[in-house]
Amino acid sequence: MADALVSAVLEQLTTIILEEARQKWGLITGAREEIDKVRSNLESVHALLDDAEKREMRDKSIKLWLHRLKVASLDMEDVLDEWNTALLKWKMNEAQNSVSVLRKKVCHFISCFCLRRVVKLYGVAVQIKNINRRLDEIAKQKDRYSFLSREIRQPQIQPERETTSFVDGSVIHGRGEVKKRIISHLLCGSSEESSDLHLQTISIVGMGGIGKTALAQILYNDDQIKTHFDKRVWVCVSDLFDEARVARAIIIELEGQDHTSVFLLNSLPLQSLLKRICDSLGGKKFFLVLDDVWTEDDRSWDSLKLTFKHGAPGSRILVTTRKDTVVEIMESSHVFRLEELSQEVCWSILSQIAFINRDRQQCSDLNDIGWKIAKKCKGLPLAAKTLGSLLRFKRTREEWKDVLDNEIWTSEMIQRDIFAPLLLSYYDLPSVIRQCFLYCAIFPKDFEIWRYLVIQHWMAQGYLNSSGNAEMESVGREYFDYLAARYFFQDFGRLEDGSIFKCKMHDMVHDFVLFLTESDFVTKKVASGENSTVELQSEARHLTVMLAERTSFPASIHGTEKLRSVVTFCGREKISNVALCNLFKQSKCLRLLEFGWPDGLNHFENGIPDNIGQLMHLRHLNLSFALKMKKLPEAICELCNLLSLDLKGCSRLEKLPAGIGKLINLRFLRAAGCFDLTWYPKSMGRLASLTELIEVNIRVDHNDPKEFCIGDLEKLCHLRRLWVKFVGCNIDADEVRRARLHDKIHFQEMKIDLNDNMDEGYAVETLNPPPNLNVQFWTSYTDWYY
Repeated sequence: MADALVSAVLEQLTTIILEEARQKWGLITGAREEIDKVRSNLESVHALLDDAEKREMRDKSIKLWLHRLKVASLDMEDVLDEWNTALLKWKMNEAQNSVSVLRKKVCHFISCFCLRRVVKLYGVAVQIKNINRRLDEIAKQKDRYSFLSREIRQPQIQPERETTSFVDGSVIHGRGEVKKRIISHLLCGSSEESSDLHLQTISIVGMGGIGKTALAQILYNDDQIKTHFDKRVWVCVSDLFDEARVARAIIIELEGQDHTSVFLLNSLPLQSLLKRICDSLGGKKFFLVLDDVWTEDDRSWDSLKLTFKHGAPGSRILVTTRKDTVVEIMESSHVFRLEELSQEVCWSILSQIAFINRDRQQCSDLNDIGWKIAKKCKGLPLAAKTLGSLLRFKRTREEWKDVLDNEIWTSEMIQRDIFAPLLLSYYDLPSVIRQCFLYCAIFPKDFEIWRYLVIQHWMAQGYLNSSGNAEMESVGREYFDYLAARYFFQDFGRLEDGSIFKCKMHDMVHDFVLFLTESDFVTKKVASGENSTVELQSEARHLTVMLAERTSFPASIHGTEKLRSVVTFCGREKISNVALCNLFKQSKCLRLLEFGWPDGLNHFENGIPDNIGQLMHLRHLNLSFALKMKKLPEAICELCNLLSLDLKGCSRLEKLPAGIGKLINLRFLRAAGCFDLTWYPKSMGRLASLTELIEVNIRVDHNDPKEFCIGDLEKLCHLRRLWVKFVGCNIDADEVRRARLHDKIHFQEMKIDLNDNMDEGYAVETLNPPPNLNVQFWTSYTDWYY
């Protein structure tokens, strides 16, 4: 995560310097020098972070060093964002006043504003200098750890988890049926197979720790397999793929090389190795297991694939992997996806290990507690084995009960043992995707994660920065699919086209994320009748508040100075104006506010306070289902960085702020279910960054000087989704043509609710949408919940 953070700060610094050159305005005295120092410090450590992050699990001093770097980078990111926001507001005010008032009056205003701007930026420059002192010390400390830079880092910095073909079949449980099915494919006759299909590849796919390798070991050592095949070969491929290394491993398995021969093999070129494989396999029916395959480069396998074809018909390759892309690259003829084990099977695995050297009475006394502990395994055999090993050395019932009651999952040693397979998957992720994955710690266990929503969260945190206006959403979808394909997500909900629109995280994966994020993500559970004050550690960055049914949001939360996210989960909640005032006053770094998940009913007593306008960093604001809220304060229009505003289900909301057009970065506006919101301000036509505008009223019979009209869509060039209700007695063709819908190249979806006296055919003809856009008509509010 530190890698991605440092990259983000370096990108911000570059933007500031380029903007200075483009606008030809000088930085505050001394600020440029400090910015150059920050850049130098961060660049000096950036190339070392990949090595540092992989070593932090076994070296606490490195972990502490990374933590300090991460905290300093987060602080610097907030300060630079404050700098950019001040400049953005200055440019907005300059542009607005240059056309709205007389020049004489403007001069006085601008001179005052420029003075405030200088004072503001001077304060930011002082903060940069203070943080830079911390970065100086961090940069100096890096030399004591002998980090390897990304450019010169060796292919393998720590011993990999090497697997073998040896296994005790008595400790494998719950895979009997899938074992039979795979064996049937391995042993099927070769006479009926065509020459093109005589070498079949069977893949076992699943998340880390699910038991893929264990099942492959059972299959490899099955007596039927031993009898059926002339040659059996087991190769642990692992994540750092090397074709020559795999070839040598195959030869050693086939020929039984001694140490001298193995040494000589290391000196042979790849071509010679492949020829020896061809000679050894020629005319023989072989069974090759390629365990733990990661590489997604199909070219890496081309030469080896050709050598495998020298075997006899009926030869088989068995692949274990966590990646669907590997299944495709290996051209698998059959795919078996391993599911979680039942609690009964987990208990069977756990007890078989835990009850070693115990008599029957001892086992009977511990059965009830052990059964409850088995539930904590979450269906993963790896977890059952780890806990079984722990309990094997706990001799008394009291010790077993301590394991159950004391939440052993918070034990760092246990977590490392259980999470080792997941760590392999985690370190295989690009750094930019790692931080997206870690952010999922903000969701409770078993929460349905909607793709569009988590992407908006990632955007709000600055994880999806890209060069194009409409590109961030695409990047987010790619990151989401990347994580889904590697089994960090599960329980997918799919649309008709097969794309995923929601998912969940396995409990074990969720525990793993919490383990990695430690103090950054904090969950506070507030029970009914509890004290209305919540205490946080000062380093907390993301807060999840779990409210009991009909429990009020805490009146005061201490330690929120550096918070970036506040998310509430509840059935129904009351949020007082005082509570919001306190939160906004203390939490100036907030980038995301979510109230009322999952779709709770919010009661904002006395509405939203005006000091929300002070949250200059805020990117995402979800006020869904605020049933008593009738208006939004004009101060919301000061949130010039806001990307997403969700008003879904605010059924009594009557109007939007007149100055909403000042939200020049707003990309998503959802007003579905806002039944009383019938009038939208003209300034919405200035929201040029909008990509989604969901369920708003739009006047179509003329160009009203105060109301949002269809012609005002003219400058909304990045629209992708548009759901609107046409307002007016008829459709004014000239006003519709002013919208220039046919020029909107990003348009993907348009839904229209027509008045009874409007004709669908005439509406489509007048709209003249892009030819690839299918305009749909629907009755407003029938599917507003979505």
